[in-house]
Amino acid sequence: MLRPLELDLDVYQGPFDLLLSLVLKEEIDLLEVPLFEVISAYLEEMEDAGVVGYWDDMTEFLLLMSLLVEVKSRLLLPTAPAGFEDELSPEEARDQFLARLFEYSKFKAASVRLRELGEANSACLLRAPLREKRRRLAALEALVGSEDAMVLRERLAYLIESRRPPDTSHLALIKVELQRQVRIVRGILARHRRFSFNRIFGGEPPLVQALSVFALLDLLARGEIRATQRELFGDIVVTTVDVQKTA
Repeated sequence: MLRPLELDLDVYQGPFDLLLSLVLKEEIDLLEVPLFEVISAYLEEMEDAGVVGYWDDMTEFLLLMSLLVEVKSRLLLPTAPAGFEDELSPEEARDQFLARLFEYSKFKAASVRLRELGEANSACLLRAPLREKRRRLAALEALVGSEDAMVLRERLAYLIESRRPPDTSHLALIKVELQRQVRIVRGILARHRRFSFNRIFGGEPPLVQALSVFALLDLLARGEIRATQRELFGDIVVTTVDVQKTA
């Protein structure tokens, strides 16, 4: 593996990745970075390490350097003369460079993940099945019928009946509406002025309980009731506003 490229320049000392991040954040002026020295240092590092087959690292470095050279050359060039309006400005070139770098980083992350999966499963071997599975057919004796049409009719009727969906006609659908639950809560408060939610609605189906909670929220928004809950997921005590005003 290649070691992290360490640079010793007049304006910067440290790893190449940090230099790149500082340039992108505009904390170091790209015009002050000697790209020729950076490329020379990388080539010397490659020659000293004797690296030949690390095409991914070399391709990444060449791509970044080509983009940085292009951006820096546009910064060094004077204002484009008439007739070259289609040329990119330094700001547009920098934005294009960032977009390309971001797109490339996604593919690099995917390649790193695929390499990790390959290394993790390199010691695994796929063993072929010992023999091909064959479907076992039922014995001919088990398929011989009685040659009686009535027996065949009974077997077909049993098969159809066993495949029929269950009868749900005896199950009553729960019909509940928000306004209906609001009227119920108002009716309870008109009689008792105060009630426990668990005592009134605790035995109801979950759908009814949920709509009852929404009814309480609606009445709270209207300012008709007060609701208190001493602990998380605990019982809710509902009281009319008139009772608390006179208390």
